[in-house]
Amino acid sequence: MRETAPGSTGPIAPEALLRALDGPPFSEPWMAQAFACAVHLSRQGLFTWNEWVDVFSAEIKAHPQQASEAANVAYYRQWLGALETIVGLKGAASKAEIGERQETWRQAYLNTPHGQPVELHHAGAPPAATAHPHRHHDHLQHAPKPVSVSSAQR
Repeated sequence: MRETAPGSTGPIAPEALLRALDGPPFSEPWMAQAFACAVHLSRQGLFTWNEWVDVFSAEIKAHPQQASEAANVAYYRQWLGALETIVGLKGAASKAEIGERQETWRQAYLNTPHGQPVELHHAGAPPAATAHPHRHHDHLQHAPKPVSVSSAQR
């Protein structure tokens, strides 16, 4: 599956993807970050946009939208999965490096006070040093890992 512009046979350029969407393209900040990372890495020469389309298409086929998942969430989950794949294929980051970064973001998320932005410096702080006294994150100890730009959980 290739994304093409109407009346065209070539892949849609990143900017055209945003114009072609109905409604707001990003419902969460991580979606915009994932999009920007792929566009930036392509512009920097890590991969061509045609290579991106091939990897993204394979990701969509391998990990389709789930029944309980909003279309926009599925799209960017797949986008993020494709980004991880192509970064690995191009040798820019190993699976271990991606996993380590994901764990760092997970720790930062768990240690961030409720209602505050997640920042990496919280990863190394013990939960007592940053946690809200009501311990809003206690229920997350066994929750799925949060999505981050560095890695998608599959």
